[in-house]
Amino acid sequence: MQIKESTISVYDALDLCIKNKLTFAAYRLPGQDEITIIAQEDHNVCELTDISELTGMNGFLIVPFYMGRSEKTILIRPDIIIKTGTTDRFIEKIRSIVVNSGVNGVEQIVPDETQEYEFLDQVEKAVGAIKRDTFQKAVISRVKIVDGEYTSQLSKIFGILCESYINSFIYIFRINGHCWIGASPEPFMCSRGNEFTTVSLAGTRPYSEKNLELKNWNSKELKEQEYVTNYIEDILKEFKVDEYSKIGPYTKKAGKLLHLRTDFIFSMQSLEQKLYSFIAALHPTSAVCGMPLENSRDFILATEKHNRGYYSGILGPVGIDGHFQLFVNLRCMKVYSHQLALFVGGGITSDSNPDEEWEETEIKTDTLLSVVKQVH
Repeated sequence: MQIKESTISVYDALDLCIKNKLTFAAYRLPGQDEITIIAQEDHNVCELTDISELTGMNGFLIVPFYMGRSEKTILIRPDIIIKTGTTDRFIEKIRSIVVNSGVNGVEQIVPDETQEYEFLDQVEKAVGAIKRDTFQKAVISRVKIVDGEYTSQLSKIFGILCESYINSFIYIFRINGHCWIGASPEPFMCSRGNEFTTVSLAGTRPYSEKNLELKNWNSKELKEQEYVTNYIEDILKEFKVDEYSKIGPYTKKAGKLLHLRTDFIFSMQSLEQKLYSFIAALHPTSAVCGMPLENSRDFILATEKHNRGYYSGILGPVGIDGHFQLFVNLRCMKVYSHQLALFVGGGITSDSNPDEEWEETEIKTDTLLSVVKQVH
């Protein structure tokens, strides 16, 4: 891979953060070239019991799928902020941070890989529960394990992701011994000027000219997208956000895939002091959990063998340069000393076919597998 000359120094800083096991996050926003690194001078991360505690704080936010398990909601402090082209005056500061092998060096337990027969059985159980009116939709995820030592290649993987998925949120972070990297196609809630944008993203097909046309998508995919759209509209109504623009559904390209997407745009003023309460109510959307929330989440927690951890949670910079950019943690993997754990999932409705759902998750794994193979 050819790294542009203007970004060599920021990749050097990223290599140092990884090698020295710092508490840090690096990211590149969709459609942009600039890479930002946020690093702490120690490992004492800010743990939040409720997202509302974020008021007045800034940094890189990381929220797990389910806050009732061991993973905490974390805010990485911006003790050091490095951007593309501004690295020279910070590189020595990065080098001077003393490596602490304490909690940030704890080895994580690798989850078991989800076998095909297990996933097919889980999908069948989900469809059965839907037909019994337990819930309308549930998102079932699986884990794929890739053997190999990839820690020394992470900055290269990050760079390839940036080049390959220009419209995705590319990130890597390390906290409390957890290291994740990904390329998410799904904005959760982002600010632009005096407006907020959130999206309904559900339904997946391989990219093709035929699939660009909405009329060629089937009822299962359209229904899946509709559930997420309705969920978001219910939350907007709950918070009395009555004036908003709704664009979609339309097809959105993400690498070699297409998704169905609807955008919601509303003024910041409409939330006033309720922003973080709104975020807490919106997460997790039915795009990663199901409909209704509690029933589908209970089914997921009882059915999936693995702990999702930060997969299908939300993450991104808050209050950095005035930006508020949160994304759903999809197309991601957790990094272990000698393995990678890739997390993928699919929305299950009454029309779901287990074999087709398995194939969809196989297609989704290619987002990261294709990059991993380049550095193997």
